[in-house]
Amino acid sequence: MRALTALLATATFASAAIAAYPDKPIKMIVPWPPGGGSDSVARIISKRLSERLGQPVVIDNRAGATGLIGTDAAVKAVPDGYTLVFIADSYLVSPHASPKVAKYDPRKDFTDISIVGYVPFVLVVNAEKHPGGLAQFIEEAKKPGSNLTYSSWGVGSSGQMAMEMFKTETGARLTHVPFQGAAPAMTAVLGAQVDALFVPLVVALPHHRSGKAKILGVAAKQRFSGAPDLPTMTEQGVGSWISWMGVLGPAKMPADIAARLNAELKAMSEEPQIREALLKAGLDPAYTTQQELSRFVGSEYDRLGKVIRDAKITVD
Repeated sequence: MRALTALLATATFASAAIAAYPDKPIKMIVPWPPGGGSDSVARIISKRLSERLGQPVVIDNRAGATGLIGTDAAVKAVPDGYTLVFIADSYLVSPHASPKVAKYDPRKDFTDISIVGYVPFVLVVNAEKHPGGLAQFIEEAKKPGSNLTYSSWGVGSSGQMAMEMFKTETGARLTHVPFQGAAPAMTAVLGAQVDALFVPLVVALPHHRSGKAKILGVAAKQRFSGAPDLPTMTEQGVGSWISWMGVLGPAKMPADIAARLNAELKAMSEEPQIREALLKAGLDPAYTTQQELSRFVGSEYDRLGKVIRDAKITVD
């Protein structure tokens, strides 16, 4: 009887704690430094989430090791709903490319909450060297003697992953030249040091508009509403790279708390002012149920693993 009473008391206390959630500030880990594109999006999300929850959602930048420091901190956090992580798809790449360092399983070591948007990547080239369209670029890159190159912001980066998928899809031949950051990788294209780059649209669009670079296609199934004049890769017959951002928590978070957070993110995704702010930051707003995100994470983890193995990408 005493055991039953204790059990009921514990259950009642847990239910009351969930009902009161949140009753103190929430920390949102961002595995990148302040001021970057991902950090900017995270701050839009955290500010509005703070307003909706009635408690501060405080950004905690944990940069380093290509996002692994912050991601590892999130995995090890107490799963009480007071530590979240604002994540990008690169956390699915690290366990494949850096298995000795990234000792987590994206399918088991997180509580999936929701995607908040997709990052439209674009294939951009030097406008003077490659004045033609996507088909002409692919034709040139497929020639046996092709010496075309592409830049990225590092081995195992989303930029490299996107190009390796493009190469597999089209048979194109391009040599990788990594740089320390997306900005210098873009500068290399503008200066004709390299031929091409897969980069978030927000980085390349100003250069495309000025005529200094040329966007050959957006890696998406549908045109980005922020730049509807740009054709997608899909409509030109080339498969799409999928880059996304979302909110996760440590594994084994209380189901009611995770559901509450998911519901808040769903409501935010429907707010015009939030959608507009995210579009300006270069993110196509989106929402998923927890179950949809978990299925997506599983399929993307497998898909990216094959790309990494086929391209022999290692970061260790």
